[in-house]
Amino acid sequence: MRLRLKCVLVLLPALAGMGWSEGTLGDKGALGSPVTLVAPDSPVVKYKGSAWLQFGRVIHSTYALVNGGESNNMNGNWIQAGGVQVASSAKLSEDWDGGMGMGVLQSENARGDVSVANNWYPIWSTFVSEARVTYNAPLSGSQKLQLNLGFFPYDYNPEVKDLGLYLLRGYIYPGAPVSGFEARGTTPAANIFGSMFSYGVGGLKNDLLLISETENRPYFDLSIADLVSWQAGPALQLGAGVNFYRVLPRNKKSDSPRQPCLNEARNYAQIDQIDNEVCFIQDTVSVDTVAQTAVVDTIYGSMSGTKLMGRFRLDPKLLFGWGGAFGKQDLVLYGELGVLGLKNYRKYYDDIKRRMPVMVGLNLPAFGWLDKFSLEVEYYASKNFADYGKAELDYSWVPRPVPEANSARDDWKWSLYFSKVALGHFRLSGQVANDHLRMFGPPDIGFMSYAETLGTPKDWYWMFKTTYFF
Repeated sequence: MRLRLKCVLVLLPALAGMGWSEGTLGDKGALGSPVTLVAPDSPVVKYKGSAWLQFGRVIHSTYALVNGGESNNMNGNWIQAGGVQVASSAKLSEDWDGGMGMGVLQSENARGDVSVANNWYPIWSTFVSEARVTYNAPLSGSQKLQLNLGFFPYDYNPEVKDLGLYLLRGYIYPGAPVSGFEARGTTPAANIFGSMFSYGVGGLKNDLLLISETENRPYFDLSIADLVSWQAGPALQLGAGVNFYRVLPRNKKSDSPRQPCLNEARNYAQIDQIDNEVCFIQDTVSVDTVAQTAVVDTIYGSMSGTKLMGRFRLDPKLLFGWGGAFGKQDLVLYGELGVLGLKNYRKYYDDIKRRMPVMVGLNLPAFGWLDKFSLEVEYYASKNFADYGKAELDYSWVPRPVPEANSARDDWKWSLYFSKVALGHFRLSGQVANDHLRMFGPPDIGFMSYAETLGTPKDWYWMFKTTYFF
C-alpha cells in the first residue's frame, strides 16, 4: 500500500502540466494556498482543485425561432452545467517543474424541442486540463527564458472576460469569433497543446508558439504564432501578434480540398428545406430548382491563413495618481483589434475591413465590493452568417448561406461581467450578454448547432456560477 502511494505521488506530478480549462476556476490566483503532500524520496507535490455549478437562461434568441422552428428553439431555455477538476504540480529539479490535471464536466440538453420537451438528459465528458513540463532557464539581470511542452495554460490578454482573443480562438475562414460566459481563453484553463519558447527582458516579452489544433476540425493541424508585449510604463501595456493558422496541415486535402463538386441541386437540410446548397466545400453560383441543375464556382479556397492582433491596457489610476476607494482593477481600459485573414476571396471575403473585429472593455468602479466588474463592447462588420457548421462537418472554408430571416445580422456585441471571491474558497461570477454564445446540446436529430444563438440586437442571456476551490 505504501509502495503504491509513493509511486502515485512521484509519477503524478511528473506527468503533469496542463492549465485550468476555460470556465473552471476563473480569476488567476484564486486557488488559495494549495495543499502540499510530501512522499519519501519524491519532489514536493502541490495539489489544487475546484467544483462548480452554473446556470442561466437564454431570454431571447431570434435565430432559434426563424431557423428550424420549434424543433430548434432556444428562446427562453434554461442552461445548466457543473463539474469537478483536480490538478497537481511539482518541482522536478532546480530548473524543471511539471503539472497535470483532469476533470469531469456535466451539462444538460439546452436546446428546446417539442419531441424531447421532457427529456433533459445530462451529457458527461472528461477532459485533461494540464499535462506539461516547464523549463525556466537561469539568466542574469531582468532576462527571463522559459520553455513549455505539452498542454499548458496560455492567455495573452488576461483582461478579457468574454469578447476578444481573436488571435488564438476560432476559425479564420469562415471568420466566426468565439466567446461566451467564462469560455475558452478567458481563464487560466486556456490551454495550448504544443510548445512555447518565451523570452523576456525588462518590460519586453516575446512568446513563440507551436500549436496543435485540438478544438476545431480538422484536428492536429499545426499553427505558428508569435506574440510580443511591452510594458511601456506602470500604466500602459501594448501587445501585438501574428498567427500563421494551420500553416502545417496534417492533411492538406482537408484544409484546401480540390475535389470537384457535382453540378446538380442537392438539399442542404441543416439550414432549412427550401435551401438548395450544392457543394459543401465550394460556393454555389446558381441553382435551377426546376431542372435540378446548378453551377459551382471554380475558386478553391483554404481554411488556412494569417491572423493579426493588436491590443492595449491602460490604468488611469496609475497615470494620474488616483487612489482612494477604487479597487485594484477599477477603471482599467483595454481593447483588442483582430484581422481574420489577409487573403481576399470573392463574394464572402472580399473586404478586409469586414474581417476586422474590434473590442473595447472597461472595468467599472466596484469600490472593493467586487473583484471584477467589466463592460465589453465589440464591433464586427462581417456580413456572413455567424456560423462554422460547414467547417466542422465538411472541412469547408465557405460559410453557410445567410438565412433570409437573418440577413440583417447583429454587428454589435456586448457583455457585462462580475466576479467575487468570498471566504477565501468560494467564488461567485455572473454575466449578462449578447455575445457569440453557441449552444452545444444535441437536439432530437443529433446535430450540434454551430450557429450563434444570439443573432439580433434584442437577443441576450444571463449566467451565474458558484465555485468552491482549494
